[in-house]
Amino acid sequence: MIGVMMSAMADGELPAGLVDPDAPDADAQRALAEYLLDRGIPVADLRAARAAGSMAHFVADAALWPDRSRVTVAELAERAGLDVELARRARRMIGVADPGDDAMCHAAEVEFFSAFAAGVALFGEELTVQFARVIGTSAAAIAEAATNLFAGEVAAELAARGATDAELGITARDAMVAFEAVTAATDIALRLQFEQAQTRLNGEITVDELIYAVAFVDVVDSTAMAGELAGREDHLVLKAAKAGLTFGAVAAHDGDYFGQVVNLAARASTAAIAGEILLSADAARALPGRTEPAGDYDLKGFAEPVPLYRLKTGEEQP
Repeated sequence: MIGVMMSAMADGELPAGLVDPDAPDADAQRALAEYLLDRGIPVADLRAARAAGSMAHFVADAALWPDRSRVTVAELAERAGLDVELARRARRMIGVADPGDDAMCHAAEVEFFSAFAAGVALFGEELTVQFARVIGTSAAAIAEAATNLFAGEVAAELAARGATDAELGITARDAMVAFEAVTAATDIALRLQFEQAQTRLNGEITVDELIYAVAFVDVVDSTAMAGELAGREDHLVLKAAKAGLTFGAVAAHDGDYFGQVVNLAARASTAAIAGEILLSADAARALPGRTEPAGDYDLKGFAEPVPLYRLKTGEEQP
């Protein structure tokens, strides 16, 4: 079947039912069909999707997974040398639903499970599972930001001008070319962050406490605005911001930071008024001449009033 399909494409003909030659977007239909067929999407699936006006939804899967073969979690676990229940747990920790016993996993996932198995051998099961959670959370944030960028800036404009499914699909195809650029950029960013993390550790092998500056920034009346405005309007009408800034020892765990220094930054940002930055005493000492006493504040979670300092604006500084 694949051989016949490729032969037809080589002759400039596509299987019947994929393109309406009389449609205004016939060129886009043809380009999209050729792309999806070349990526291994079955003709029957494309015919059904075209009839429903939804061929574009195949684009992301075709771009992300050139190898369309599917396997079970048990097969992936066996290839990676993992217990199948641990493999299921690892998959859940990166934010992916358990497929049960069906062959719903991508064959390429074995690379993740092999890396996970190596982590278990080096660091133990629990620490590796928690690290997988950090990877999953970070990857989800990147994926959401990328898809929201496309949906909010590109797809919305196409929908507004009445673009067809084929035109949307071609645009999505072109946008997915950027996926490889995103993975390359993420790789470089991760390497740079590892480099900085090693510098912060100063060569120490066991570190459970680091000296950091911590800042929390709040947008004034953000909750009320979220209920009143559409998401695309927010950036045009944001009001003033306020912030809390602290400096001191924080506990590092699972890619996040904890402790009273972190808590104080959060409480200080809440206590600040619009346009104000409140600092802890330690943070103020690190900025001589640039702060002034703001008073003692009763903050949630702190038994005694906490002295805070206000960062001077450019006009207030000597």
